Amino acid sequence: MSKKRNLTKEKIILASLEVLQKNGIQSLSMRKVAEAMNVQAPALYWHFKNKQDLLQGLASYISAQIELPDPALSWQEKTRWLAIRSHHAMCAVPDGAEIMMKTIPIDIYRLKMIDCLFVAFLEAGFDDDQTLALCNLIDNYVTGIAIDEASQERTLNEVGPEKIHDLFATMFEREDTQDLRVLPVMKKHAQSESRFDLNFSFGLDVIIAGAEKLLDMNKER
Repeated sequence: MSKKRNLTKEKIILASLEVLQKNGIQSLSMRKVAEAMNVQAPALYWHFKNKQDLLQGLASYISAQIELPDPALSWQEKTRWLAIRSHHAMCAVPDGAEIMMKTIPIDIYRLKMIDCLFVAFLEAGFDDDQTLALCNLIDNYVTGIAIDEASQERTLNEVGPEKIHDLFATMFEREDTQDLRVLPVMKKHAQSESRFDLNFSFGLDVIIAGAEKLLDMNKER
């Protein structure tokens, strides 16, 4: 009984993070978390109704790690601030991006983050529909990039770095690829240790530039 009384949502979340680290989201279950805490699974149901409820708790934990920007920053700076920190927070938790994708934005941390971005866009001059669409666009972009990075990391671990290196080396040397103008750039990109950061920043810059153009069009009407 003492273990059951000592259970808290915070302790269950921390145990869930350990399970995620070892087994990933596909193997996450109430039973495995209970085993990690050395308690019976029913004891967890006092705090989380089911796995989906547990995922919501994990999403809230991830969102709580994201610091809100200074209100004095421009909407562009707030967008970059939240996007970069959301990306880091998702990547800091195993399968963090997938957890965010599988859950509903109902916790206060996530709602405050969305509202911060919403107000920034609204005050910049975007209309209500454009503002909500931009919020969704940023969220989908950040989550999608984080999921792609996690997938590539998983492939790297499953196939092995040496095997992947050999596959790329063979592709670069094949006779039928030598006329492809993209090949030298792909090779340079593959050798860069900062390629993920560069891709993320570039995509974010493109989204912001497009939003700035849309804002200019709004002002011309």
